[in-house]
Amino acid sequence: MKNLITLVLVVFLYANLFSQSIPPKREFRAAWIATVVNLDWPSSNVLTPAQQKQELIDLLDELKRDGINTIIFQIRTECDALYNSSIDPWSYWLTVSQGTPPSPYYDPLEFAIEEAHKRGMELHAWFNPYRAERSVGNYPKAANHVTVLHPEWVIQISTLKFLNPGLPMVRNYVTSVIYDVVNRYDIDGVHFDDYFYPYPPNHMTASSANNSLDDAAFASDPRGFSDKNDWRRDNVNILIKQINDTIQYVKPWVKFGMSPFGIWKNGVPLGITGLDAYSTIYCDAIAWLHNLSIDYLTPQLYWPFGGGQDYAKLQPWWADSVAANGRHFYPGHALYRVDPSNGNWAANEIPRQIRFDRANSKVQGGVFFRAKSFTANYKGVTDTLKNDLYRFISLNPGMNWKDIVPPNPVLNLRFERLANGQGGLKWDLPQTAPDGDSASRYVVYRFNYSNIQPNDLENPANIFNIEGQKQSIPGEPPSTSGPYYFVVTSLDRNNNESETGNVLTVNPPSIPVLAYPINDAVNIEDTITLKWDYPNIASSYRLQISIDSTFTSGIFLDQNNITDTFRVVTGLEGQSQYYWRVNSTNAGGTSDFSSNFNFTTGFPSTPELSYPVNNTGNIPVDTVLYWHSAPSAVSYDLMLARGADFAQNTIFTDTTGLIDTSFSVTGLNNNTFYFWKVKAINQYGTSNWSVIWRFKTINPTGVDEEVINPDINSLEQNYPNP
Repeated sequence: MKNLITLVLVVFLYANLFSQSIPPKREFRAAWIATVVNLDWPSSNVLTPAQQKQELIDLLDELKRDGINTIIFQIRTECDALYNSSIDPWSYWLTVSQGTPPSPYYDPLEFAIEEAHKRGMELHAWFNPYRAERSVGNYPKAANHVTVLHPEWVIQISTLKFLNPGLPMVRNYVTSVIYDVVNRYDIDGVHFDDYFYPYPPNHMTASSANNSLDDAAFASDPRGFSDKNDWRRDNVNILIKQINDTIQYVKPWVKFGMSPFGIWKNGVPLGITGLDAYSTIYCDAIAWLHNLSIDYLTPQLYWPFGGGQDYAKLQPWWADSVAANGRHFYPGHALYRVDPSNGNWAANEIPRQIRFDRANSKVQGGVFFRAKSFTANYKGVTDTLKNDLYRFISLNPGMNWKDIVPPNPVLNLRFERLANGQGGLKWDLPQTAPDGDSASRYVVYRFNYSNIQPNDLENPANIFNIEGQKQSIPGEPPSTSGPYYFVVTSLDRNNNESETGNVLTVNPPSIPVLAYPINDAVNIEDTITLKWDYPNIASSYRLQISIDSTFTSGIFLDQNNITDTFRVVTGLEGQSQYYWRVNSTNAGGTSDFSSNFNFTTGFPSTPELSYPVNNTGNIPVDTVLYWHSAPSAVSYDLMLARGADFAQNTIFTDTTGLIDTSFSVTGLNNNTFYFWKVKAINQYGTSNWSVIWRFKTINPTGVDEEVINPDINSLEQNYPNP
């Protein structure tokens, strides 16, 4: 029996160990950030620019932590702009007034690019090419909106307005929008989703009036087609090719990706049923591939395994189709459908799809709809990605039809004090490569050994970070003992990776020397700034404060990741002795703690309340509050209120400068709870507030609610539960 238990345990541990397969070093991991109707960002169109910026920073930080390396950022929702455009008006979803810029002014696209690149992430600008009004009359249109300037370009079905794809003027207008953004902004990609001709119920055959507009465009420019459906698909194909040609002309390194509906044709592959893109919205993704008009395809495979839209059938078919034309395939995953209120998928569905993708060499990554689903962490799927499937950082795959020339290595990798005072890695820009390209991003590798081989760079576990700037702050290493060894490589616009430059050895920093207050200092005030000298070369510090010189108990503060050489401390107990010490950390490890210093506070200790005893009832409405004298106190402040939070509208009295240890109150309400507290003051500062006590005044009716009974059970808080 014992041997059987041992065998079962070994099998379990083995299975658990290998259930976490090593993620690939290169994998496209993207998330859509939807701005229309404030789905992902900004959360509201009435936020200030500062609030909008902070929300985007927080969202990008979350996505970076979760292993995402590419942002697909929606900047055109309804022929509008979430950037400074001379063609389209500012978006209603940004400023609650179409055509009105942010105030104070900033450019959201420019800001998003800067923040994404700062984190080593790519940013692909997401456009809706044709949709002009998703709900007619929802808000006033700006004078320069295309539906106002060119109503003849617009088809309306029910409450939806969209631009007529059959008009050459529309194609030129949409292309001019893309050209403007590619030309002026440092984006990494252009991205379209599935909004071409509209979906049911607002599809093209919904009304004869719209058929006539479509007929007129067909009659004006048939281009040899006799079948209008083929002509419609060709309208979209022409636009896609026109945009791709424009991108290649302006910035050939910018990627062009499309995200069509997940079913190309009904019945393709065999066994697949449902609404399809080919016949319903007239988009033919296979034609785009045949024409080499796109760089990557992201069909929205928003279905689970099994059923009429079986992921296990759709993914291989799309993968084969894309690979046959030499392009990249990143399936779209419906992370939002794990939400119990919106699909209620099993927690293992998305992880299962990712593992299925990785088993197919024709799949180079995936895209998730949508960003806020990561922060929601439905059924812990985000945790699974962060801690397992995406636990190592990945590089985006290169596109060999664009560029295969690697950049040159970085120069002069070193460890020094950065502008913010922290120790960090710095390096110089590499020399220009033979194709004229330089570095776009950098990969920082960390090792605990110095004999680094080329194959070691293929293990993503060794990647510390991808940086968008020529510096990195590695922070606390996996182990406190060093040294650690670093190499940095360059990535160009197409994610070609350079060779390594020099190997950098980083040793742990020296032990900090405490500076202020001096050891054995007395009469320390209630707010103190602890200071220590800067050891060469530290990145952060850990500060410990305790009433115990061995720091095994009585810890008041234990804080790490302090980046300054000081810490302002409040909340200490008066008339008490404290011990403190500091250690330092950098990319090479952690130092020993400094020698202990001690100081004694000079402000009063916390007063102890005396009467009325806590939780007492039947207290007269005119009464006297008493407390014990606090050592070294010169005066006292007292607060009495009807609420334990001492909100302004509940305060009965807020009295300062009391000399005695008692205070008379009159005119209290009958049958009412009151809460009170006291603090002590002297020339060195103010004590902490006392513990809050409560009492209840007398009830003249003689009928009292049974709410105070300290003799029954223990009272864990100083006020009643609501």
